[in-house]
Amino acid sequence: MKIARYSYQGAIAFGIVDEHELVVLASDPMFAGFDTTGDRVALADVKLLAPVIPRSKIVAVQQAGAEPVFVLKPNTAVVGPGDAIVLPAASERVEVDGQLAIIIGKIAKNVSVADATGRVFGYTVATVVTATDLAERDTTRAGAFDTFLPFGPVIETDFDDAATPLRGLINDEEFQAVELGDDDSTPTEETVAALVAYASSVFTLLPGDVILAGPMDTAAAVEDGDTVSMSIAGIGTLVNPVVRPA
Repeated sequence: MKIARYSYQGAIAFGIVDEHELVVLASDPMFAGFDTTGDRVALADVKLLAPVIPRSKIVAVQQAGAEPVFVLKPNTAVVGPGDAIVLPAASERVEVDGQLAIIIGKIAKNVSVADATGRVFGYTVATVVTATDLAERDTTRAGAFDTFLPFGPVIETDFDDAATPLRGLINDEEFQAVELGDDDSTPTEETVAALVAYASSVFTLLPGDVILAGPMDTAAAVEDGDTVSMSIAGIGTLVNPVVRPA
């Protein structure tokens, strides 16, 4: 099931994607379930928003393994489909990388690997943006600027890791092409469960929290005027322009 968060006629709402329409939900399904209002709205008539704004934290996996290395990101970095990635004045080299965003749906503290996926609400596409020229001296700041974490276009409540393609383009040039679940560097259902379980042993995961997981060392630099497109088969394509303010 695909869930969209959107703006329509001045209001923010949630809906279930049904081909070219949204079945309007009564409230945020993460907290209120999937009751519908009986209304439908055309996808073409709405503005898709970031499908989740983490209420507590975003956990980025910097290094995979038995004891993953995490970096926390602020929720103010999150933007949605079509929103601009704004290049900061403090950096001269900014890179982007596509990753799978794992969205927590239930409180998780010290959960087992066997129980971990039961705490996941769904998955979306993330474009992870990093000011790489700042990373060596300040890892947190390098990935924490406003607009440095586009999410979207929707949440998919199921994850099929059977060699799911992840593709990244800058303008029309492909820079990232991997198969999720195809090797040890990309997330599978098993590694997703392991990441959730391990993270929950460090801090309590709350509904709306996000864990970022994906291939390492596949990033590419962006410049003012570029367009970044990230796609994961079965979820969708996330497109964002890149701008540097005058």
